[in-house]
Amino acid sequence: MATPRKIRCRVEQVVAHGDQVYTVDLLPEQPLPLFQPGQFLHLALEAYDPAGFWPESRVFSIASSPDQRRRLRLSYAVKGAYTTRMEQTLRAGLLVWVKLPYGAFVVQQTTDAVLIAGGTGITAFLAFIAKLTPAYPHRVVLLLGARRRELLLERDAIEAQRRQMPQFRTFFFSEDLSAETAGIRPGRVQLSVLEAGNLNGSCIYYLAGPPAMLTAITDELVRRGVPGEQIRVDAWE
Repeated sequence: MATPRKIRCRVEQVVAHGDQVYTVDLLPEQPLPLFQPGQFLHLALEAYDPAGFWPESRVFSIASSPDQRRRLRLSYAVKGAYTTRMEQTLRAGLLVWVKLPYGAFVVQQTTDAVLIAGGTGITAFLAFIAKLTPAYPHRVVLLLGARRRELLLERDAIEAQRRQMPQFRTFFFSEDLSAETAGIRPGRVQLSVLEAGNLNGSCIYYLAGPPAMLTAITDELVRRGVPGEQIRVDAWE
């Protein structure tokens, strides 16, 4: 793992998806350290003084590819005081600080994988999905759910990857639908779609999203007989 570094960044743009969900593109002032898909960063809104302490910050999954050493992307939903402040202050041109990389929520590339995400939890998987190629030797299944279909972040890019890789399957869910629409299933994420997935017995399940979803999905996986060591959880608030 790379040694974490503190880097000043300029906000390039902030995209509002609705329901207080945002994507932020940052331009680092120096090349980023090497990181792995699934790792996260600390974002600080106050200026960092190297002679003092690191300011108040929050953690966010790195949504951009490790190949992009001059660009960072993260997404967030407004959930508390800090993200409310982000919503109020983040604008193009603002200078912020990041500290990265951290974390070990990295997809193990030695067996089949099921990626289960709710809302902005998808950001933990985007860099991994972007690096998939038709030569990838294992099956990958993505289950992504959101409150509204517009909040299925990066769906077009994900589907572009799926079309070129037969070993990659996707299932999308939205709570604002009463019937399937344009490949999006109504309601919350349902594990029943995995029954015809032909996954191997050593398949690992990776979960990222709101706490209530993580608990419900973990409990259901355990009831289905999935060993605890094959369930990996990226818990966040």
